[in-house]
Amino acid sequence: MSHGPRQLLLGSLGFIVIALALLGSGLGDTGDRALFDTLMRLRIKHGGLSMNPLISPVDLNDQTLRTLQEKVDTREAFADLVTVLSSFNASQLVLDFLFQFPKAEADDALFIEAARDAENLIMAVLVMEDAGSDLSPEERRILEKNLWHITLKGKSLVPKAGGVIMPFPALAEAALHLGHINETPDADGIFRRVPLLYQWEDGYIPSLPLAAAAQYWEIDPNGVILYPGKELVLPLPLFDEEAEAEYIRIPVDEQCRMLIPYVKTWADSYDRIPLERITAAKDNAAAAETYREGLTGQIALVAEVTTTQKDIGPTAFEGIYPLSGIHVAVLSSILSGDSFIAESGRLYQGLALLLLFLTMLFAQSAGTDLGFHFRFLGLFILFTAINGIRWQFFHITPWYTAGLGALICSWGLAFALRLFSRYHEQSLLENALSRYFHHDLVSKIIKEGKVDLTPAYKELTILFSDISSFTKWSSDKEPEVVHGFLSYFHSAMADIIFAHQGTVDKFIGDGMLAFFGDHSGVLGADTTASTGSSHVRQCLEAAMEMQRKAREIAAEWKSRININLHIRIGINTGKVIVGNLGAENRIEYTVIGAAVNLAQRMESNAPLGGILLTGETRRLAGDDFPMSARRTILVKGYDEHEIEVYDIGAETFDR
Repeated sequence: MSHGPRQLLLGSLGFIVIALALLGSGLGDTGDRALFDTLMRLRIKHGGLSMNPLISPVDLNDQTLRTLQEKVDTREAFADLVTVLSSFNASQLVLDFLFQFPKAEADDALFIEAARDAENLIMAVLVMEDAGSDLSPEERRILEKNLWHITLKGKSLVPKAGGVIMPFPALAEAALHLGHINETPDADGIFRRVPLLYQWEDGYIPSLPLAAAAQYWEIDPNGVILYPGKELVLPLPLFDEEAEAEYIRIPVDEQCRMLIPYVKTWADSYDRIPLERITAAKDNAAAAETYREGLTGQIALVAEVTTTQKDIGPTAFEGIYPLSGIHVAVLSSILSGDSFIAESGRLYQGLALLLLFLTMLFAQSAGTDLGFHFRFLGLFILFTAINGIRWQFFHITPWYTAGLGALICSWGLAFALRLFSRYHEQSLLENALSRYFHHDLVSKIIKEGKVDLTPAYKELTILFSDISSFTKWSSDKEPEVVHGFLSYFHSAMADIIFAHQGTVDKFIGDGMLAFFGDHSGVLGADTTASTGSSHVRQCLEAAMEMQRKAREIAAEWKSRININLHIRIGINTGKVIVGNLGAENRIEYTVIGAAVNLAQRMESNAPLGGILLTGETRRLAGDDFPMSARRTILVKGYDEHEIEVYDIGAETFDR
């Protein structure tokens, strides 16, 4: 079955339209989010990943509240916590708490003093995107001191901070650095991304874990470079002038949000330390010795995880997840520098669509349905494997749904086009073959699908017929009368040819060309091929029946249109070229050769109302037909010698 440019064009346009529809409707993004969530659950369950060992989470949990309720309220517990961790030489103290309002002076004094003495305290602020800024001059000064002034490469969509909730000034001043704790879920409420930066006036507020990691690595914020939609680049300090520069490259989107690199459920993520055990070490030497070694050089990230607080949310793998765990995951990935999750960029999406498009064209061009389906299956496997490899080995989110949807829909469309094309071609073939063969044979040809119209040399018996004086009779008749009669006459003659296994080549005005003995050519390997004598006998029997039928038609139509109907028939047997000899996109199944020309000469010399055949046809026909004695004639084109002929005269049919 051929598949022309029209089918390929329709399939290609269908792929493009479907792909654009999926991209424009957002269905592709929805599907990719669901797939990403599934992969994250598998990563959490089977990934075998671990948090960076430098981080030690300290929890203010329900037990802490029950034990230290009063000290928590007065912030004495936090003062004790900072004091103890400083004495343990913890690398950093990261407090995921908002101390917006001061307590009584006596209550805050110890906390502020401990914070100043620690010199490694990273404290939280909360950005209000919609609210206007109502910071006091002192708060503005402190915030400006903590801003990052990064280099921006490209158009930024980093959200702007309308307002900022800060620790009260005395405590904020004591902090080494400030970082925001904003965490925004996606539209479906799932926490998948976290903003690393907020723009405020001429600078940027880093997230709490980003600020902590930058302080740990001693990164100069002024050297940070943001490529929106690509990456946030953190330059590591050079301790050797000859050393090659190193960078931490965090994949981010246009808003400088990174995908949260979860590696464990909340329960499995760490052996977290209850806050009251740390504070107890202030006055308990045994408790101090228990935790000193484990916390020395560590980054202690302190957060509230009580069941009463609202800082929780759903993730892809856990319905209730304390959001302080997001800070832990982000800090862990930045410290490790190699566990980030990147999103598929526009370049990859474009290349993926181009690959799918080109290979889809290749799949469409398959000659068989089995090959067509296998090619599309191979394309599906290839596309799936590419996305799987990118996720498994390079931690790149799959861009899959839009491409897969376009692929599946295009497969369905292309297959429908193939079926329609097959139906259309079969209809054309059936209509075309009906001109040449009996309808029963046409049905067999179509059913078996073994059509072979390739031109070839074969021995056939050729029949020409013509109506005597038809041109003169039709010269003064209405076209409708002539057409109506010829349609009836040719239909009757064709039925006789078909009934005797002949092939109607063409109608030439009032004449007809037919041949016998070529069913095997049309049916390919079919075993119904006629022998030389059988197709001659079929032809002669058909010719004699045609003469009898012509006399019936003459009697029927004489009174209707005043026609004196007589036909001549000429027959010859010989080698001819038979096959589709027309244009490539048209079936013109015909015969050519000297034997055809000689058959036409037999018709022009045949007796009125009779049949004239050559000696070769007579030899193969046998003695079962009422033929005249042998005679010879001269015919046009054969001037060098006379042609041996035999005839079956009109008297044979007039009895």
